[in-house]
Amino acid sequence: MATETFRSGRDFMPSETPQRIPHIFGRPLPGRAFVPGIPHVRADLHLHSSFSYDVINHPALAPRALYERARERGMGLFTLTDHETMRGILSLQSELREEFGDTPPIPAVTGIEIYVRDPRVGHVIHVNVLGLDQKQANALAKRRRDLDAFLSFCEREHLYHAYNHPFWFEPGERATLETISELVERFPVVELNAGRILPLNHRTIALAEQHGKSLVACSDSHTGRVGRAYTTAPGRTAEEFLANVTSGNSIVVPRCTSLGDFLDEVHGTLDLVFSLQQALPIKRTFLRKYPRLRRVAQLALESDRVMKSGLLQQIARRALGIIAYAPASAFIWEQRQMHKRLEELEAALADPGLEAGLAEA
Repeated sequence: MATETFRSGRDFMPSETPQRIPHIFGRPLPGRAFVPGIPHVRADLHLHSSFSYDVINHPALAPRALYERARERGMGLFTLTDHETMRGILSLQSELREEFGDTPPIPAVTGIEIYVRDPRVGHVIHVNVLGLDQKQANALAKRRRDLDAFLSFCEREHLYHAYNHPFWFEPGERATLETISELVERFPVVELNAGRILPLNHRTIALAEQHGKSLVACSDSHTGRVGRAYTTAPGRTAEEFLANVTSGNSIVVPRCTSLGDFLDEVHGTLDLVFSLQQALPIKRTFLRKYPRLRRVAQLALESDRVMKSGLLQQIARRALGIIAYAPASAFIWEQRQMHKRLEELEAALADPGLEAGLAEA
């Protein structure tokens, strides 16, 4: 297992407030309880495979393919956090046991991303839980509408659990700064997500520091970009690694996204799909928020005539790339608008007159 040793705090950028560190992303940042001189291993603790409803059924996005990519990119620990299912990681563990017995090249840890829909919170919370078995996953599913019961179960069972991308909401949902701050206070670990824009990740850092919480940096990739953001920590076992991440004896290497990054990911995925040279069935749940793009994708990708013709492939590839610009732009615009709205709320808190004006608006 590959390891790396960080000698001291000089290996990192100085600790500053988020507003003064726009250049930190992609650079290591020490955790709140970082201990120098101990070998670390890397892990991307938020990753989706083809078992997630919103990931295409492509061989390159299957659990084993992602596992091998993690090894190539220097990860010393692997997990999948597919939406509401552990089928992908359990199938991988079974495959690795058959091939390697009890000593796989790198450990594969169970994981899942669960949607907590407590009506008292007002919006859906995405939570990654690692190191659990299927019985525990079923128990958590029964508690998804009661955040108190959900968190109590995680703590009682000593399960790693992290609050994913705090500034992300389902369409039509909104949340106050107070609500998000209260949620950060309740979780031991808060995520810096490679799919969020820089200002929102900065806000996450600020809230974690305010409440004394540990950070984890993750790719949240749905397209095979394993390790785009990652976390390092000491740990001879998966349990030790996750315990160190939870306590803050860790290093985060975060990334953020932009319109260019998002489009690069879209075009990279299109290249991957069209390299198949054969029809690719589209899941009913894929691109469900963008029905027009989904329909065009179905017409192109599910047709052998298109996928096996060089000319038609080029036309379909270009058309999908152009059409994808609209939802990609909307995704980034929504995050920028959220940041702008949060700035207005912060200004309103500092100025009662402005707060009244915003309330009337």
